[in-house]
Amino acid sequence: MAKGYEEMKIESLQQLAAEMSLHKHGDTSSQKMRVRAVQKQRGGEPCYLTDKRYNCNDDCEWSTGCKKLKAVWLR
Repeated sequence: MAKGYEEMKIESLQQLAAEMSLHKHGDTSSQKMRVRAVQKQRGGEPCYLTDKRYNCNDDCEWSTGCKKLKAVWLR
């Protein structure tokens, strides 16, 4: 994914999911599921908050929040 993105705010994520009509494609009630739905719709792997975050080097618009648990875990 593209580098340099800041963490996407919940409101922006909800708007993006609505624009992509993701509510028609299953459960997007949680932020985690919305992010994964957007990732899948864009042709990427729906990896947000999966175990892949422990070894992820990608810098996407959700990486700050996704990798936050890694930083705490490694302390």
